[in-house]
Amino acid sequence: MTKPELRTSSEVPSNPSHEMRNALACIQQFGSILIDGLAGELSGEQREYIGIMLENAAKIRSVLDSELAGTDGLLQESKIKIERVSRREN
Repeated sequence: MTKPELRTSSEVPSNPSHEMRNALACIQQFGSILIDGLAGELSGEQREYIGIMLENAAKIRSVLDSELAGTDGLLQESKIKIERVSRREN
């Protein structure tokens, strides 16, 4: 029988944030490719929509960064003490 992996509380908030950051980075990179014309010329309306998308992605990134910074501070302050205890039978 294998022992279950001990996961620290710092892993819990970082994983969803990491996943969201990766997806957001892909959106931002693809938007930049389109805006830079690497995939072909865009109409004015298309450039406007992609510009809005990139602005909103930057806002989301800012929220993620500030949320993660707040969480990191809390996690660094908290310490987990793990100790082995025995059960005495009476």
